[in-house]
Order: sequence, then C-alpha cells, then structure tokens
Amino acid sequence: MVDHNQFRIKQLAYKWLQGTCTPEEEAELQEWYETSNGEPLPIPEGLATDEQQLKELLFSNIKQEIQASKIRRIPQRVKLGGIAAALALLFILPLYLVKRTSGDSQRVAVKMQQQVHPGIKAAVLTLADGTKIDLSAQQQRVLHQDEQVKVITTASGTVQYQFTASRKTATSRTNTIETPIGTEYTIILADGSKVWLNAGSVLTFPESFASNSREVKLSGEGYFEVSHDSKRPFYVRSNEQTIRVFGTHFNVRSYPNEHNKTTLIAGSVQVSQFGKSKMLKPGQAAFTTGGNLIVAEANIEEAMAWKNGFFYFESTPIKDALAAIKRWYNVDIVYKGTNDKRELTGKIKRNSTAQQLVETLNFLDIKCRLENNKIEVEL
Repeated sequence: MVDHNQFRIKQLAYKWLQGTCTPEEEAELQEWYETSNGEPLPIPEGLATDEQQLKELLFSNIKQEIQASKIRRIPQRVKLGGIAAALALLFILPLYLVKRTSGDSQRVAVKMQQQVHPGIKAAVLTLADGTKIDLSAQQQRVLHQDEQVKVITTASGTVQYQFTASRKTATSRTNTIETPIGTEYTIILADGSKVWLNAGSVLTFPESFASNSREVKLSGEGYFEVSHDSKRPFYVRSNEQTIRVFGTHFNVRSYPNEHNKTTLIAGSVQVSQFGKSKMLKPGQAAFTTGGNLIVAEANIEEAMAWKNGFFYFESTPIKDALAAIKRWYNVDIVYKGTNDKRELTGKIKRNSTAQQLVETLNFLDIKCRLENNKIEVEL
C-alpha cells in the first residue's frame, strides 16, 4: 500500500481540484479515501455549506502550499462528495473542531472579549440644505418631497429619487450618500440608474440630471447599472479619473490611497486618467499602476464578490485584503512581524461572524486572533 503522508495527499488533492490528476494519481487518492476510515464530522457553521464552497476553501489552502504541475485536464472519476468530505477531515476539521468540555467552547486562535459583527445595510443621506438623514432603519417612508423630486426608502434597504413634476427639469441641488465603515447601501438615481455602495464610500449626485449629461462623483467602491440614454452620457468621476458610460453594468473601486480599478460587466465605458483614454469591452478591467492606465482581462467573480456577499482574494497583498475586511467589520488591524509581502487567496462570506472570519483566515494560513475589537495578524 502507498504511504499516504499528509503532504502527498495535499499534493494529490490540489491536482484533483484542478482536474489534472493522472489515472494513477486518482487511483492513489481513491485508495487513501477508501482506507481513511474517517467518521463523518460536521463542518463548522459559516464555512463550507455545500460541495462547491468546500472545494473553494480546500483549493485556497492547498494552492498556497504546493506548486502546481502543468495543467492537463482529464475526466474525473473520483466522486466529489465523498472525497471532498474526506479532505475536509484532513484539512479543515483539525483546524476548526470545537472541543466542548463542561459546556465551555475552546476555539483555536480566537479570544473574544468584545462582540464584533459584519456590516449592515445603512447609510447617511445629506440633502442640498445640509439635512442629514439616517438610513439604517429598513422601512418604507418618504424622506423628502418638493415640487420636483420625492425621495423614498424601501424596506429592502434602497433609497430612490422620483420626479414629482410633470416636466422633468434639471436642478443644481447636490445630494450626498455615504456608507460609513461597516455598512453598505443601494440608491436609485432620478434617471433610474442604480448604484450599490460598498463600505467606506461616498457618492455625490444631483437631485435631477441636466438635459445633456449626467454626472456623479464617487469615493470608495460602487457597482453601477446605468440607464441607457443616448442623448445624455453618464460620467463617473473618482480620484482624478473620469469614466464615460454608454449604458452599462460596471464596478468602480477608488478608495483613497489605493489604485483605481474599473471592471466592465456589460456594455462599454471609456476610462480616462493621466491624459490617456481607454475603451473597455465586457470582461475587461482598467487599473492604475506606476502612473500608467492599464487594460487587462478582468476577474469578474472578484469584482462582483462584495455585491454578492463575499470577499474574494486572488493573490491579493495581505494588507489590501485586510483593509477590505477592516472596512466591513469596523475593526482595527494590528500587524506583528515584517513579512508584508504575503498574499491571500480565498473566498470568505461577508456575513460570517467575527469568530468564523478569524477561523477562516487561520485556515487560509493567515495566523491571527480577535481581541478587544481588533484583529492581530502575524506576518
């Protein structure tokens, strides 16, 4: 019988998850599975709740430990459910299994003295006259109404601008919606365009748009679904960058002290910065680096992840990844060590509890703990 040490199984598991196992390697993995005699154990709540999520978590962990062989995809003959469950015993459960003694729970690498929660649907709306309105209450109500515009909120967490006048006219009155750290929100503008705002973002916009153009300003991150209007191009201005929109779906990330990145999902946009302009096609992203504007193939899943309820990291610099986590959980990040060149790869649910978040980070080989509303990270 083959000596199935843990490193070898990880090596085979990595190749299996990529679909690159040879028939002999699949047989070896199958042999390990059939002789492991592991009793089924429950996967911790908030981690992998189905086979696909389990596969993604396993892939993220294994990828960081083993160098991949050249991809040569062949048919997979090993059943996903059984192998994935067995691999969970090998890689996940030893890290996260909660040992209950006399009613007490002893959790790996976690010491909680203060409850920390994931972000919520909330925002602050500032009207043209300076009035600030708290949008944390999830209920339908009228926030403001005059001879031109009515502003309402819905029970699902959306603020919407509607014309009340029979004739639509532009106004110079500017409003602002801000999603503080630990919040997200959705707004429908007067032209019907819809914007999802991530945590730590500010969108400035007119109550109603001019007859020849539509313009908003963004700091932070927003996902846009822009209503088509050939007579009124839509512009997004963010951090010295201008995006001209031609009726489309796209994501803009433009936080202070971070590189701008625009990812196009559908339609077309023109991104301008540094005196240069680039047209994007669906599936492309424009980003800034070293004073240059670069266009490359986009990772759509990564760009859409926050809107769909996930953090998605693919070889992301560790401090960039934890900056996103900090904005969503409203916690301080304290670094111990000097290895700030590390990267994080993995997919994490944004609705995870703080405990589940820290456990998942440890599983992804980011050693950390939660204490006193801060996450201590060993670099």
